[in-house]
Amino acid sequence: MLKDLSLETILNNLTMGIAILDEERNFIYINDLTTKITGYSLSDIENLEGWFKAAFPDPKKRNEIYTAFKEKVASREHYNRVSEISTKSGENKFVEFRVNPIEDNYLLVNLVDVSRRVEREKEIKYLSYHDSLTELYNRRYFENEMERLNGSRRYPISIIIGDLDNLKIVNDNHGHLLGDEYLKKSADILSDLLRAEDIIARIGGDEFAILLPETGTEETSQICRRIIKEFKNYNSANNFPVEFKISLGYATAKTNNKGLFEVYNQADKNMYKNKGRK
Repeated sequence: MLKDLSLETILNNLTMGIAILDEERNFIYINDLTTKITGYSLSDIENLEGWFKAAFPDPKKRNEIYTAFKEKVASREHYNRVSEISTKSGENKFVEFRVNPIEDNYLLVNLVDVSRRVEREKEIKYLSYHDSLTELYNRRYFENEMERLNGSRRYPISIIIGDLDNLKIVNDNHGHLLGDEYLKKSADILSDLLRAEDIIARIGGDEFAILLPETGTEETSQICRRIIKEFKNYNSANNFPVEFKISLGYATAKTNNKGLFEVYNQADKNMYKNKGRK
């Protein structure tokens, strides 16, 4: 019978955390799942201020979240937010908080651990903008970055297009697993040679693209020479059965009068011209 169940038993068997605060913002109840999620029991944290200090050790982040929270509560509005908290054990978790004002200015707080959901969303977002084999950015991200930088203040902007010369031969004669090694090594070389702010992408089967903000023609030419040299050095030091080579072409927009998609097309044409000369 329902009458045989205590309210505490019911609250402790809910599938979400429950916390209740009085009008002075002291905690008067925390159910077992709240303690399981956060690590904190009622004896660990007496009031709201103590909770914020424990859950958000970074003062700047704490102040931002606390300010938004107080504004909502002052106007007796519902407050929903997903925040990354520090648990009692020092582990970080993503928790969804739903705060509801109830009678006599009390607050009812529901907590749900959404860490798996947030991590999955991050993974999906990562995969949507990255090439799974090389872990470089993909064409979608590269084109988004061109749009973002188009007309920006980061001119001159240069683009390099690269195409592996012998990948088809490798795939046809030695298999795609070795072809994948050629692609991954190419990605490593490009990543090692370029700056953190440069955008490197695999935009096709054997094609790479590099977006270089605040980089002029001469500097881009030097970068291309370094890339070609590094590919040659790798050939000398390793035993790939087919020569490891890349053809490069580049173009530069000195001012924002020239669109980056036009620069991209010119770099692509220059790459095919250079490839034809080999």
